[in-house]
Amino acid sequence: MHLVYVDDSKDGKIICFSAIMIPSEKWLQAFNQLVEMRRIMKERGGVYIKKELHATDWVGGRGNVSDRTITRTERVEIFNWILKQIVALPDATILNAYGRRADEDELFKRLMQRIENTAKKRGSHALVISDEGKNYDHLLRKMRRHNYIPSALGGWADGSTSKNIPAEHLIEDIVYRDSKRSFFIQAADFCAYSLLRFEKPTPRAVQMGFDQSFMLLEPALLKVAFKADPKKLGIIRA
Repeated sequence: MHLVYVDDSKDGKIICFSAIMIPSEKWLQAFNQLVEMRRIMKERGGVYIKKELHATDWVGGRGNVSDRTITRTERVEIFNWILKQIVALPDATILNAYGRRADEDELFKRLMQRIENTAKKRGSHALVISDEGKNYDHLLRKMRRHNYIPSALGGWADGSTSKNIPAEHLIEDIVYRDSKRSFFIQAADFCAYSLLRFEKPTPRAVQMGFDQSFMLLEPALLKVAFKADPKKLGIIRA
């Protein structure tokens, strides 16, 4: 089985999702690596281990996160270092989605479908874990009953353009957790924010150089998740 941690990042009319898939048998190793990452951040920068790290505030220099002042330049350097630590999690796979907030449900559904496909190909199942404050259960429940998939070849064997293929590898409803209590959800938030600034860079992001930070995740990206992605990075688009 795989545990899949999902979070989003928003800016105006845009929303991004990132999902980190971890094999259940590697979960404890991955968790210990995230704990060690936070220990190093405490040791080197005074960053409080139990303090929630929210990527937008972290890069923006907001929040009392350390017992000393951390400059914005240092924050970007640490931000990039955190992304590298996420890539180093054992057998981690990262899926991403980008689109308009008006298409949020459709975008999330497409992300879930790619997670379903990935779990199926790996002979596994996936349990999705998301930040509190949102609810997508209705989408997963519908996908288990009515999940029409368009043919990539223009038609299925019976001549229909779409086929009902219920999702069978996404188990249970989504588990919602307070991100303050989950290093994994915080990690997904950092991935989603890096995608947001990669796709929608601000002048400050370009000036400070973290508009390209998303590319640090490249070794763990599931590029086959969306072959039509013009950037060839598997970014799902609605």
